[in-house]
Amino acid sequence: MNQRLLMFLIVALLTVSAPLTAAAFAPDGEKHDANKPRPSLDWKAYPADIQALKVQLDSIRDQQKGLFAQMKDQHDQIREARKSLSETQRKSLKKDARGIVEQMKTVRDSIHALRDQKRANWDKFHTHSRDKQWNEAKNDLQAIVNQKQQILDNQRNILKLQQQLISLLKPTAGMHDHAKQG
Repeated sequence: MNQRLLMFLIVALLTVSAPLTAAAFAPDGEKHDANKPRPSLDWKAYPADIQALKVQLDSIRDQQKGLFAQMKDQHDQIREARKSLSETQRKSLKKDARGIVEQMKTVRDSIHALRDQKRANWDKFHTHSRDKQWNEAKNDLQAIVNQKQQILDNQRNILKLQQQLISLLKPTAGMHDHAKQG
């Protein structure tokens, strides 16, 4: 029973981290709906202040790519550490692991809410820029930059939580290895 619960927690952790990694590589502003393609934007045709915001978006996206590589690496470390645990070790770590996984779920939900807001602002941005309402478009894009930054901060939090889980699992796995050798 306890092993099933721990397996559930690990699956929940994987469920939390895997979609974040996959979603990171979707281009900014795209809805994840294959039936509704986004128009390409010629950023050079936009006013300079909007282009400056686009540079900020690109910077955040580049930072996210690095974070997602780290998330994937840590995800693999968690999986390997989990595999090395005995049933007794899993039982002893269940409560602490559950707390970390719950925190990750909360952060993930926050990221999803911010992404929904960001998508709505992209829709407004497209409408305002199409109509050449530059002040409104700039405000929309500034909101998108702010939301992307909040998402980035939350993704950094996910990394910290993953690291906590790794730290929780690895020392125990290391003690297990020493017990086998002794």
